[in-house]
Amino acid sequence: MLSKKSSKYTQEYNKEHYKTFKVDLKKEELEELNKLLLKCNLTKAQFLRNAIDTLKCKEKQKGDTLKK
Repeated sequence: MLSKKSSKYTQEYNKEHYKTFKVDLKKEELEELNKLLLKCNLTKAQFLRNAIDTLKCKEKQKGDTLKK
């Protein structure tokens, strides 16, 4: 069991370094997403990080294309 100090520290650390990302999806979309995440062995956080990386790559490619 965590001590009160440790628990308090963890809460403060999380408050400072993490933010919640919420989105409303249709039931069918959420069910499909959950199945895909399970199939691909990804957490929701990993999925979102991958999506962010993909967007960054697309933006970089778009920028490189405009520079030519």
